[in-house]
Amino acid sequence: MYKVLIVDDEPLILEGLHALINWWEYDLEIIGQALNGLEALDLLQNNLIDILITDIKMPEMNGLELIRQAKKITLS
Repeated sequence: MYKVLIVDDEPLILEGLHALINWWEYDLEIIGQALNGLEALDLLQNNLIDILITDIKMPEMNGLELIRQAKKITLS
């Protein structure tokens, strides 16, 4: 089973993505959700994530910077 982290600054989007997709059908498990890039980094440092789904424009840290930082975490 692949582990998924969803990051978006809009709670309605987080809830919608969680509810609209039958994750188990695709052998996916949502192990966390974050409202910004900084929250997501905390989750990434403490959990093994296979798939990161992120918004690009967010407060605190945008999605592109989050991806850059996530790559550093996973490659170290």
